[in-house]
Amino acid sequence: MRHRTLTRVIGAAAGSVLAASTVVVPAAAADPPPSYLVTYLGDGFVTGLSNTGVVIGGRTEAFRVVTPYVSTGGSPWRTLPLPTGATGATPADVNDSGVIAGTATFAAGSRAVRWTPTAGGYAVEVLPLTQGQTQSVATGINDAGQIVGGRLDILGLPTSPGWVAPVGGDPVALLDTFGFGGLPVDVTDGGVVLSAVELLDLGTGVVMPIPQGPSSYNPVAASAINEAGQLAGAATLRSTSLVIQSVLRYSPGPGWSLLAGSSRYAVAADINDLGDVTFGTAGLDGTYAPGVDLVGVGQYGLGTLLSMEARAAGWSVSGAAPRINNSRVVAALGSNLATGQRGVVLLTPGGTPALPPVPTALTATPHPWSTSAPFLSIRLSWTAPDISLIHHFELERSLAGQGAWGSVPLVPPGLSTSHDDTTVTPGVTYDYRVRAVNTLGPSAWSNVATATAPRHEVLTPLQVSGISLSGTVKRGVATIRGVVTVVSEGASVAGAQVNVVWHRPDGSTLIQSVVTGSRGRAAFSVSGSRGSYTLTVTDVAKAGYALDTASSVLSASITK
Repeated sequence: MRHRTLTRVIGAAAGSVLAASTVVVPAAAADPPPSYLVTYLGDGFVTGLSNTGVVIGGRTEAFRVVTPYVSTGGSPWRTLPLPTGATGATPADVNDSGVIAGTATFAAGSRAVRWTPTAGGYAVEVLPLTQGQTQSVATGINDAGQIVGGRLDILGLPTSPGWVAPVGGDPVALLDTFGFGGLPVDVTDGGVVLSAVELLDLGTGVVMPIPQGPSSYNPVAASAINEAGQLAGAATLRSTSLVIQSVLRYSPGPGWSLLAGSSRYAVAADINDLGDVTFGTAGLDGTYAPGVDLVGVGQYGLGTLLSMEARAAGWSVSGAAPRINNSRVVAALGSNLATGQRGVVLLTPGGTPALPPVPTALTATPHPWSTSAPFLSIRLSWTAPDISLIHHFELERSLAGQGAWGSVPLVPPGLSTSHDDTTVTPGVTYDYRVRAVNTLGPSAWSNVATATAPRHEVLTPLQVSGISLSGTVKRGVATIRGVVTVVSEGASVAGAQVNVVWHRPDGSTLIQSVVTGSRGRAAFSVSGSRGSYTLTVTDVAKAGYALDTASSVLSASITK
């Protein structure tokens, strides 16, 4: 009976928990990505964005008090009114009529509230409590005006059991009425309520777990649902050694698909009715970079989609929770190096695409084989005017003057401004060119740099044929002398630099370097306390020669 009464109050919902109430046509695969203009709304954080361009958020003041804000049509922040006796409030969600659901803070605790647009601004009302509850928190609202939420735990965080408040009616406890035990995080216009692990169809009373994700991942925690029944969520990899949390999207039929991940965390933020998902990926410094997966277009870092106008004005974006509507307008966190502004920005398609800059000052330098770097190559180096506009570089080479260009693979992710081409043929001359690529395509090619690959030099082996040590002690001080003999193919080698290290009895060391004389010998000496001394050869170097360590005597010891 309680279920039927609730159904009459809130209206019929979709016939199936994941049934689509709207037919959505994805963008064509050939569509270019948007190029965003930036409008600054004000200091603070963002919590919601409607399809009509209403942005909600807040700013945290002293003692964790939050001032609630709203922006319409790209206008600067306006402060939302507080209920009588409230010290602050946080908006949570906004529908396409501009009605806002949120939570106000009172001395006695927190209460869910509804803000309704009026001719002069907004009117605010405190929602009734469900039976037995003393506090409540709102988490979502749909275009029918239904608000969902839960209660607060001892840490002041939203938690289950949840409730739904129909327009003009009292909230209904979802656990008591339907057996839905999760905290609602979203609700569709058709009355499908989403928690991290469950779905509830308010029209039929059906409760079901969200579909399972990939087998290599732990269960997905859902965070948003659209009118087509698609879900956005995140899950951790089933691994004892890798800490990876990825963002996923669920579509009825195909199921879950991986969108983004990082070596630490990635979190899902929002999903629109096109299936576009916004997310944030954590860096090693703990900050989040915002991203967006646009159906039929591609996946991008949100910052790479800023227009030339926005970049020229000094804007960049950050954060883990950008919001996106059906027009692909985005509300996110932004900062401006030129003006010092920081806070919430509205990103609107329509700017001039930010093409990648042309790399400059490409140079090609032959790199001969050496004992410290035993490879032949041509070393390429270039300059990137603005690396933030570049997704990766592409390097090509050709036989000098022939123009038959072929790709030279770069080390992933291909963002270094230098490369050693070790696939060259000794004595052959090559032309090189490089270009930058971003989400909008490639830049023009750089200047052409030309170099001839060095020929491989056959080095003659050197050996240390012996180390002789002798010593004397006078008045308790030991003086040790060592002679290192260097030969090649049985003959003495003069002019070879011998590098050694002495190890004294007291644990100290002494590094010395001596050039061999005409008889191939290098003499060394050290003084110190009585005890054991060790002389170790660390290197022998001479142009055209290479030390054969396997055939050498490299260490000797003496005690005095």
